[in-house]
Amino acid sequence: MGNLFEAMQTIADPYIILLMVVGVLLGLIIGSLPGLTDPMALGLAIPFTFGMEPIAAILLLLAIHFGALYGGSMTAILINTPGTPAGAAAGLDGFPLTQKGYSKKALQMSAFSALFAAVVSVIALVLFAPLLAKVALQFGPSEYFALGLFGLSIVAGVAGKSLTKALIAATLGIFVSTIGADPLFGVERFTFGSYYLYEGIDLVTALIGLFAVTEIFKRFQFPQQLDPSKLGGNLGRKGEGLNRKEVKGSLKTLSKGSVIGVLVGALPGTGAVISSFLSYGEEVRSSKKPEKYGKGELNGVAAAESGAIGTESAALIPLLTFGIPGDVATAILLGAFTLHGIQIGPDLFDGSTNVLMMIIIGILVLEIFVFTAGWYGSSLITKIVKIKNAYLFPIICVLVVAGSFALMTSLFNVWVTLAFGAIGFILLKFGYPLPPLLLGIILGPIIEHNYLLAISSTGGNVMEIITRPITLGILIAAVIMMILSVKMSKKIRNSTSD
Repeated sequence: MGNLFEAMQTIADPYIILLMVVGVLLGLIIGSLPGLTDPMALGLAIPFTFGMEPIAAILLLLAIHFGALYGGSMTAILINTPGTPAGAAAGLDGFPLTQKGYSKKALQMSAFSALFAAVVSVIALVLFAPLLAKVALQFGPSEYFALGLFGLSIVAGVAGKSLTKALIAATLGIFVSTIGADPLFGVERFTFGSYYLYEGIDLVTALIGLFAVTEIFKRFQFPQQLDPSKLGGNLGRKGEGLNRKEVKGSLKTLSKGSVIGVLVGALPGTGAVISSFLSYGEEVRSSKKPEKYGKGELNGVAAAESGAIGTESAALIPLLTFGIPGDVATAILLGAFTLHGIQIGPDLFDGSTNVLMMIIIGILVLEIFVFTAGWYGSSLITKIVKIKNAYLFPIICVLVVAGSFALMTSLFNVWVTLAFGAIGFILLKFGYPLPPLLLGIILGPIIEHNYLLAISSTGGNVMEIITRPITLGILIAAVIMMILSVKMSKKIRNSTSD
């Protein structure tokens, strides 16, 4: 109890509060700009923490981290331009809601989902951290290979009307993920002698192209149809915020998404992108009206955001318990902990230190700040969608070019972004959905790399891989999910043809 009181006193320090507020605001700005990723922001911020007290430095970095996550979803909802890869899933229903005039509802649902998932993941951190971390340690290459296949099994959840076209798009995404050096032997594939392609296609570059540039091309083709100023007078209208009934109706979705996020976050090397799509896919699969998703469904935003935030909070479980980072962002945070002399590991949980308690309380306070910014600032933020295309899209074009160039200070990345924009536009024109393509790009390297590691460790014995208990369990779950996905796809086709 003494540790709790001392931790609350530390967090209540005006200096600490100011740092967290500044961190959240910086994160929101960074997360909303295409190309400026969360890990990049954390890496740039670490030198500024050198003279700070350890806990102040960690809380500032966590503030930037969680602010950036919400910022990425914010622009995905408003202008279909995810600032971070994890924000892409929130845009699947968030952007259609904006087009219908309900951007404020979508932003507030995103903010509420982030707070809900943070509370669930913090409870998991307190109660189940040692247990979940031990389970995570049982995961080897074969388990991650199976997890990647399970991720592909949710393709139907983001397929739209045609499962066949979704599978083709996912296959194209997997093909794109093979460009570059072989992960085991370094053999070049589809690089055509270009050293720019040796390390493959950057995920953020592809993401910016598929969503931001594709949207720009769409606006050029249908300038009147998609111009926010021509969509009617209800866009961003006052009084159209989230109501109590909608919040209550989202609680089941938020609970499932948060649990999925926590479970995925406890596994090192996964990340919020996978969990956001897994959560979204599960929500579509279990819905009585799956055909509504992708057209402006609030629970779609709730599922995506709760999955993403649940993962990022739970990624601290393996980090704090065993010093194993759950994703790129927590790997950077691990360096920050070491830099500031904070010893992480089992000792954090023996009650002899209040560092863990300060981090837990700090995460909750940070998410309250993010929630406040998203909920009460939504009226101001939604004004962006009232800007005419003639003014808004030149700005977005500049951000797209600057963001893709800034990733590796290479003009080649800009051309790749434009190429993916053209690919996305052509696919949409012929009815092929983009999310399965993105899933293929994300999951392809996970599947390939871990399969090669697993097969090399067993001397080429495939049966030894798939008969491992955890691997077999995940593969069975993937098969069940695929069967359910086919049924769901048929249900969507039948409902849309009626």
